[in-house]
Amino acid sequence: MPNPCKHELEALLMRLNPDLSQQQAEETLALMNMREEDIDLSDIPETDFSKGVRGKFYRGPLVYLTEDLRRYFCDLSRRKGVPLNDLVNETSTKALAVAEVAK
Repeated sequence: MPNPCKHELEALLMRLNPDLSQQQAEETLALMNMREEDIDLSDIPETDFSKGVRGKFYRGPLVYLTEDLRRYFCDLSRRKGVPLNDLVNETSTKALAVAEVAK
């Protein structure tokens, strides 16, 4: 049974990724509707991870700010001429010190 939203989904895929052709959008939707075991993966080359190093590029946990906080701290760091990371760390350290005094 054809999907009544197929054309809308193809258009959405193409808006999200303007480099995507109509054919690629159709193929993507077809893959999304397939069972995992029916997808042909035979053209994917074997990869040797035997010399890989776990955590080589790991830089620690990420902290995500709300959009309002991100905007505020980005603007403040530009005005003060200090790196964003330093500003957020300094502000957090001061907030923790205040919280410790309030205990």
